[in-house]
Amino acid sequence: MVFAAPRARRAASVAAVVLALGVGLVPAARAASSSPSSPNGPGVRPAPPKPTKSVSVTLTPGAGAVVGIGYPITAKFDANVSDRAAAERHMPVYVNGSAAKGAWYWKDARTALYRLPSFWPGHASISVTLSLRGVVLAHRGGFDYVGSKATTRVYAFHTARALVANINAKTDRMKVVVDGKLVKNLPVSLGKAGWETRSGIKTTMDKYVARRMTSQQLGITDPKQAYDLIAPYATRITYSGEFVHGAPWAMGRLGRWNGSHGCTNLSVADAKWFYNTTVVGDPVVTTGTTKSMEYWNSIGGVYNMPWKAWLAHSALKGKTA
Repeated sequence: MVFAAPRARRAASVAAVVLALGVGLVPAARAASSSPSSPNGPGVRPAPPKPTKSVSVTLTPGAGAVVGIGYPITAKFDANVSDRAAAERHMPVYVNGSAAKGAWYWKDARTALYRLPSFWPGHASISVTLSLRGVVLAHRGGFDYVGSKATTRVYAFHTARALVANINAKTDRMKVVVDGKLVKNLPVSLGKAGWETRSGIKTTMDKYVARRMTSQQLGITDPKQAYDLIAPYATRITYSGEFVHGAPWAMGRLGRWNGSHGCTNLSVADAKWFYNTTVVGDPVVTTGTTKSMEYWNSIGGVYNMPWKAWLAHSALKGKTA
């Protein structure tokens, strides 16, 4: 009779117990390979994260500013944004604490603008809750472009009273409405034939107590159209050169007929009132001419774009999720 060594007998006993329990022995290498280690599959290590580059964003109007109801929000990124839905999702807008019913519009790869279908309400607090920190906004050149630490913050500004200046080229009147109430009905003179004032929505911008205006600035070469004037209380309303300003040389045509080179002429007293009363972003709405206002040609020029066209340039179409 042959007797097994003690170690052999122990091994045989362990094997018998394992078999009795119905548990198979798995080689160590195989066991290691079948352990859950990665969503990419058994035994596959997760890919290392891509290196990142930080993206910052600047919003206008400035934080804490008080502006007119025609001033849209502009978000300017310092890198191209390809995941625009992600950006919009992390930039919700609120009016007096309630979710705004507007939409972001992408002017280009780095610039998004936000507006409502109509103007902001007056006397309102407008805020954007930015939560872009760590959000991947683009993949490019082997890098993830993510929001920097500073892109998570609350940004807010306010609207002043709701002032709208309505100008009619047929009646040559400017009717200024504040919070729904007519406060001024002023005689004006607009652009003459060939130099028509644009019809559409503009907004007040920068102001000058006195501004020199010359025909050379508009590229006019016809000596019959030449002029060199100092316009008192000039308020710019388009980037291309339209102003609301005093015109003491035009008193005979105010409220009667149009004779300017595109600007809205007022008496000096009325121009001073307009200069002192308006704030940047107050809408100036002109009607009655055959020349149309461009979307880009004023702070509030974007309000000339139909709402459906605006939504066509939005990733979320105004939705927040």
